[in-house]
Amino acid sequence: MDAKGLLQFQVNGSFKMLSEVAQGASDAEWTARPFPAANMIGFTIWHCARTIDWAVNCVMRGAPELADQAEWHDLRVADAMFGAGASREAADAVARDVPRTRVAAYIDALRQDTVAWLAAVSNEDLSPAVDLKARQVAKPEYMTPHVWEDIEDLDGIPGWQFLARPSASHIRVHYGEVTAQLGVLRAAARA
Repeated sequence: MDAKGLLQFQVNGSFKMLSEVAQGASDAEWTARPFPAANMIGFTIWHCARTIDWAVNCVMRGAPELADQAEWHDLRVADAMFGAGASREAADAVARDVPRTRVAAYIDALRQDTVAWLAAVSNEDLSPAVDLKARQVAKPEYMTPHVWEDIEDLDGIPGWQFLARPSASHIRVHYGEVTAQLGVLRAAARA
C-alpha cells in the first residue's frame, strides 16, 4: 500500500482547507462565537494548524515544532498547547491574541515544511507504531491529564495511521464545523 501517496494527498488537502478559512474569514468572524457552546473560529483554525505541527514535527519527526522557532513564538499561547485539552479561556485567548493573518502565514510555512518532509520520508518510515510518551518527553505540558485524555487513543498505532487521523480526518471534522459556523454567522449578518 502506498500510504505515503495517500497521506500527501490528504495532508495537502488539509492545508488547502485551513488556508481557505484563514484567508476567507473576516477579522470579526475570527473572534466570533456562533453559539454559546462553540469555540471561536480563530481558535479552531489555529488548533488545526498547531495539531498538524505537533503530529508531523513533535511526534513523527521527533523534532521541534515550527511554532517553537523564534519566528513563530507569537503563536504559542499560555495553556493552549496545540489545542488538545485547552480550557475555554485559553482557546478564547488564542482567537483574540493570534491574528488571522499570522495564522494564515503559519499555515503556509507549515505546509512547505510538511510537504518537503513527506516527499522525503519512505512508506517504511511511516509503518512503526507511535510512542507518544517517548516523543513528548521534551513537552511535559503535552502529558498533563487533560491533554493526554484527548490524544491517548493515538498512542501505539502505526505512524501512517497516526498521521492520517490528526492531520487529515481531524482537520476535516473541524473544517465542516467551522464552515457551518461561518454560514450561521453570515446568515445572521444578512438578516
